[in-house]
Amino acid sequence: MNGYSRLLLLDPDTAASSSDSELRLMLDYFADQTDSEIQNHLVSELMARYADVSKQLADKNEQLKAYSENLEGLVQEKVREISASQIATIHALVKAAESRDDDTGKHIERTSMFCGLIADKLYQARLYPETVDEEYAGHIAKASPLHDIGKIGIMDAILLKPDRLTPDEFAVMKTHVDIGYETLASAQSAYPGNVFLKIGIEIAKNHHEKWDGSGYMQGLAGGDIPLSARIMALSDVYDALRSRRVYKEPFPHDQAYAIIMEGRGSHFDPVLADLFHEYHADFRQIYDSLSV
Repeated sequence: MNGYSRLLLLDPDTAASSSDSELRLMLDYFADQTDSEIQNHLVSELMARYADVSKQLADKNEQLKAYSENLEGLVQEKVREISASQIATIHALVKAAESRDDDTGKHIERTSMFCGLIADKLYQARLYPETVDEEYAGHIAKASPLHDIGKIGIMDAILLKPDRLTPDEFAVMKTHVDIGYETLASAQSAYPGNVFLKIGIEIAKNHHEKWDGSGYMQGLAGGDIPLSARIMALSDVYDALRSRRVYKEPFPHDQAYAIIMEGRGSHFDPVLADLFHEYHADFRQIYDSLSV
């Protein structure tokens, strides 16, 4: 029998006659047991409360995670809406500029698809990987309509002349690349990290440069010409060859193909010309599906 049991069995007289040391021992034991019971109770209570709080926090975390994911989706959707509306507005402005020339037809739509096609094939073939990533085709397809935005600053007497331009008139016409560059560069100063504007500027300023350095306005050659402008140059020339102009009838695909291949290494980047050779049937299909 332990001290605590003996204490419970003692009557008051017996307890009173017990030695002080034994009584003190039994009282200490009772206190220890009481403390242990209280501690166990408190620990159990704290553990129960901790488990309940943890469950509540887990539920809250799930709710916050769901809210965060939903909010992120809403933000991304809004960004897509804003981006789409901005691009639609820019395309409308470009279309308004090009509508001054009745022969352009669906030029910007076709060249956009040509550029996207070339960029996509470059990515698949892992060509120019330092520039062409998974998103590049989409960027250049959206930015390509900006290539001739500078034509809005060219007078109608030159832009709409029904005959070939004189050397002086052609010198004025060439300034559309500078006008386009300056227009887009002013916008880029407000949005310096915008990839769309960056590619648009490259294209507007350099799409009349030639691989051998004989183009304008800077006389750039080879890899010094931004890739986006080299892609645009081939796309633009193919579409111009296939289209009716005031000074010429449209060329059939085979003739346009032959002219592009003749310009391989002189007018056009050889890598891009080789891709055109491989996928020229796709160019023909795009043009025919979007012809006026």
